[in-house]
Amino acid sequence: MNHFKKRVKQNTDILQGKVIICTYPKTEQDELAEMLSSQGASVFSMPVIDISPLPFQLKTDLNNYDWLIFTSKNAVEPFTNQYPSIPCKVAALGEKAAIHLRKYEVEPAFIGSGKSAIDFAAQFIDVVHANEKVLLVLGNLAPDTLKQQLGSKAMIDRINAYQTRSSEHVDPRFIEWLEHDRYDLLLVTSPSSVRAILEKVSKSADQLRFVSIGTTTTAAIRKYGGEPIATSEEPSYEGMAQTVINYYQAKIKN
Repeated sequence: MNHFKKRVKQNTDILQGKVIICTYPKTEQDELAEMLSSQGASVFSMPVIDISPLPFQLKTDLNNYDWLIFTSKNAVEPFTNQYPSIPCKVAALGEKAAIHLRKYEVEPAFIGSGKSAIDFAAQFIDVVHANEKVLLVLGNLAPDTLKQQLGSKAMIDRINAYQTRSSEHVDPRFIEWLEHDRYDLLLVTSPSSVRAILEKVSKSADQLRFVSIGTTTTAAIRKYGGEPIATSEEPSYEGMAQTVINYYQAKIKN
């Protein structure tokens, strides 16, 4: 946080008057909102998805696996609640998942790129040994990218430890803002968020001003015929905040 503030200190009013809507589940400490607010933006939370644990059962004893792979922080708590002691090596897709694992006293043996499952797989395939047994701990909507990319070298199982669903209750005030163009940017952090928004508004993807957290979410926007205003180079909340700052800095220069 302090590092971020130092980098943008000279532009404390660059977002003055901008209305920015965040669509990810609201957290107790929303660093992204704090970062953007400190630069003058009016930031509003409009969670469009709900995340909840799923019951799961392993195909074999946990001790039989060589690796567990966590692609999201949302999978960590449901899994560690059921298996508080993890006897095998653990890999995390990105620093966010790694930080959450450490909160449950699990130190990852490997932290790969958080940009996409394909990038992670390209790195991890050089780490995993031939015929090692790997368990993917995922959400119900995660594609089988890792299984497809790693299956030629390792033996892969998958469980879904959490589910993502479109929120039934979304503040109608924000839906009206989107419908009547009373906002500046709409921040999305997952393909699920993109889909949920398009289910709730009459506008098409190309009529909405998305800022995407990374390449996977951007691919989802393009799938629906849209193009984000910007895509964060670093798939994190701080990365998104800096992307918003950079976007408006570029507009001023032009």
